[in-house]
Amino acid sequence: MKYMQRGYLKFLATTGILIFFVSLQGFAQTSSHRLRTADSLFQAKRYTQSFQHYEEMLKQNQFTPAMLLKMAFIKEGLLQIGEAMYYLNLYFIATHDDSALDKMNELAAKYNLEGYEASETDKLLTNYYDSYNYISFAVLALLILAFALTFYTRFRLRRKPVVSFILVAFFGATLFIHLYYGERIQTGIITNASTYLMSGPSAGANVVEIIKDGHRVEVIGQKDVWLKIRWAGDVAYVKKNTVVPIRL
Repeated sequence: MKYMQRGYLKFLATTGILIFFVSLQGFAQTSSHRLRTADSLFQAKRYTQSFQHYEEMLKQNQFTPAMLLKMAFIKEGLLQIGEAMYYLNLYFIATHDDSALDKMNELAAKYNLEGYEASETDKLLTNYYDSYNYISFAVLALLILAFALTFYTRFRLRRKPVVSFILVAFFGATLFIHLYYGERIQTGIITNASTYLMSGPSAGANVVEIIKDGHRVEVIGQKDVWLKIRWAGDVAYVKKNTVVPIRL
């Protein structure tokens, strides 16, 4: 009886694994076919139809850098500059290609858009996010090492662990800031053609300014359907559905 149960379980496990890999292969083939279809439509200048395919693939996290550039090209042609900037940002995140920053700066200058001045900052933040987990483990390892050095100095050498205690405090503070604030640095791109900046998180608040799409803003908070952003050296609030979040 036990041998029959083991054989049955082995059969189920093997069947499940086979189904998983067959499904995965089928999904990859479907995505590849859809990408070829979208590229063919793009080459035929049927941009709206090609964009629909690209958009569906992006929703499924199935994309290529070239695809993102084509999506930005299509949106720029439609004068939907906010969305063009969004896809250029995604392309830069995926490739770290400086030409994407040059293009964003070009569009920002052409349409008088705010938030694209610090290209070097973009590069630094992108590298920081790419290395986020490695930095976390490295700082944690240094913190543990500093703790060990503190105990060794105090209990083995019978000395006051002044230097090691300073190191513990430093690496502890660094790890806290990195974990609790590092991932919260977020930017967004305005995609609504007429976006109202409000003085508070309410439709009854004063209107600070009405801006067009394409501006990139730093998101520093959220309350209900309102995002708190930095604008012109001050803070303002915008509706959440007027901003697409990005990571530099």
